[in-house]
Amino acid sequence: MTYSIVYSSVTGNTEQLAQAIQQAVGATYCGKPSDEALAADTIFIGFWSTRYSCGADIQAFMKQLSGKKVFLFGTAGFGDTKEFYEKILESAQTHLPASNELIGSYMCLGKVTDKMQTHIKEGAPELYAEIKEVLAEAAHHPNQADLDELVASVKKALTK
Repeated sequence: MTYSIVYSSVTGNTEQLAQAIQQAVGATYCGKPSDEALAADTIFIGFWSTRYSCGADIQAFMKQLSGKKVFLFGTAGFGDTKEFYEKILESAQTHLPASNELIGSYMCLGKVTDKMQTHIKEGAPELYAEIKEVLAEAAHHPNQADLDELVASVKKALTK
């Protein structure tokens, strides 16, 4: 069994998750979307949440996959509930062709840049008022508990 880890990370949050997976499974490839990653049997695909899904770079990469085992992982800065994460993961999964097998997924809170927080505060003050406590908590994520939970999810998915 060979593994690749492909991820997109703007703030470094998703990269932290990717590195934790790399330490756990020893992938032959770990980095941005690349044709090199396509050689693996199992591909871990990580993303930062944008518009309640994954970004265009990850969408394009997933559309190239065929007959792979896939584990999706990511970070989100606004929501901090399992239901919120499931909606994002379900949306991201729609970009995965049916010939692939989703073996697992994991998502956690991730810090939001000061620039993005200011953008939200100025552009949508009502929204900012609703989420400012979550944004404050997000500044401490991903943390060790998040990384441990991710690795446990990965190991469980690989033993199925």
